[in-house]
Amino acid sequence: MGVATPNNRTPQSLNVWLGSLLVVSLLILGAALFCEQGLLEKAIFDVRNANSAYQYSQLERDLLVAALDCRNGSLSNVRLATLRHRGELAVGSENFHWLSPDSQQTLRKLQASLQQSDLANWSCDLFSGWAAIVHPVVIEAMDVSNATRARLLVKMRGLRRDTVLGLLVVILLTLIVLISTWRASRQQRERIASLESEKAFRERLVSTVAHELRTPVATISGFAELLDCNGKNSEHISRIKRMAQRLNQTLGSFLDLHRLQSDRPLVVAKDRLDLKALLEEALETARAQYPQTSFQVTAPSKPAWVLGDEARLLSAIQNLLSNAAKYGPQGKPVKVRLACRSGRARIEVEDAGPPLTPEEAESVFEPWARLARHQQLEGYGLGLPVVREAVRRHQGEIGWEAVADGQVFWLEIPCEQTSQ
Repeated sequence: MGVATPNNRTPQSLNVWLGSLLVVSLLILGAALFCEQGLLEKAIFDVRNANSAYQYSQLERDLLVAALDCRNGSLSNVRLATLRHRGELAVGSENFHWLSPDSQQTLRKLQASLQQSDLANWSCDLFSGWAAIVHPVVIEAMDVSNATRARLLVKMRGLRRDTVLGLLVVILLTLIVLISTWRASRQQRERIASLESEKAFRERLVSTVAHELRTPVATISGFAELLDCNGKNSEHISRIKRMAQRLNQTLGSFLDLHRLQSDRPLVVAKDRLDLKALLEEALETARAQYPQTSFQVTAPSKPAWVLGDEARLLSAIQNLLSNAAKYGPQGKPVKVRLACRSGRARIEVEDAGPPLTPEEAESVFEPWARLARHQQLEGYGLGLPVVREAVRRHQGEIGWEAVADGQVFWLEIPCEQTSQ
């Protein structure tokens, strides 16, 4: 742990400045989105006003129907009561104050006549005459409705544009912070390499970088969900969401490993879970992440109930599936098996890759372990150590076995006994 000098303060100060800029930008963007929410609510209110023009056309229709019933001698009290109610709705409509003064005066006179007169004594021509008087009001209301919808379309386009621009700004600022953090971390490693061991440096890197990246990743995920609601560019948005989820899982592994190396045990919940449902969810993610890999699944028809932490068990299963797809030979299926026997649930993930040596099989469960033949592939050697500790916290076991056509990684935890 070296003493801070002017040289190593500079990158940290720059990083703090960029982080502050990101926070301020997010606050400004949040305030802008809050204002746009108000505009959206106003637009929805305008839609309701536009749709209220329907009341005037219904009033004209009811007057014409009343005139027809009058001529047929079938004018009922129900029809007259409906006509009075329709007149009240027309005058009380949200769209009423948008009409011209003459149209408003016409509707008020009609409403007063409907309420104060005995409609049973009206002549048939009086009903049809009022319908003819109301018809221009209906035309005017429809024009107002169309103009309102046109304004709404412009508002919605503006809101969509502002949302996209906001997402681009957040992504840009996040990339700046990520790049700055990466450069600062690299420079820091070079400065302290002679002052502290590699293990101590890794612990510092895990604690700092993982926590600093959580907020930008959550921001990317949140805006991706917001854009996904529009139903456009769903393929690209889904890719952004998958990459953000993948980065978030890596950050979680960093933090879990930091806890383990700091002699702090992992905290696990004890909820009743269906391990089969967790396996299916993990398979869905793996198939989306590795579409070129085929997963052949053998599982019981009934649920496999266990007590455990949903997030940690799901992460453990996803890690085994991801390793098999990533390190196994291309074009070969990954076989996945689930069984619950004698009070133990066992998940096996078999790939057709060259089996590990016993020494390699033991080392892959150590932090930061990377096999020489896998150095060209992405990864940090963080997953299996965290998975092993999570399984142990569930009173379970995890291991590796060589088989005739490849190798199997498996995990076992206690389960409720069910018939297969």
